[in-house]
Amino acid sequence: MRALLAYDRTNPLFSVNLTMQQLKVLLLLSRHDGISSQELTRLLGVSLATLSGIVDRLVAQGYVTRTEDQHDRRIRRIHLSATGRATLVEISDGGTRAQRRVLDRLDDDTLGMLAVVLERIAAAAVEDALDQGLQLPPSETEVHPPEAVVHTEIG
Repeated sequence: MRALLAYDRTNPLFSVNLTMQQLKVLLLLSRHDGISSQELTRLLGVSLATLSGIVDRLVAQGYVTRTEDQHDRRIRRIHLSATGRATLVEISDGGTRAQRRVLDRLDDDTLGMLAVVLERIAAAAVEDALDQGLQLPPSETEVHPPEAVVHTEIG
């Protein structure tokens, strides 16, 4: 499956010139916009010098901006720019379109079974995250049953 997706050149991920680390920074900023450099190094698991180089390149490409903290001028805050936000939306939308093309080929029974399996995976992931002591927002801990009622039992 992974190999098939790698050949899909319609995915916008292939048209952006971002390293995996740069993409990780953009994704983290989409959830923690205005985070300090030090907080971002902790989340990425890299040194401040490494992060500085990553952010320098993202600033040069117009994906992020740096600002001084209003209360402490020693702290630099990193923000996702409009270009960075638009790029993430484009990548996400491309992935959604690819998934939709595949899911449109499945019948209702198969989609129902898939919904049950995905719900179980989501519940297991939440349980695992909580077991690891991660602090999840309430919206991430609520697992909702699938919309469609499935008549096929999955063992």
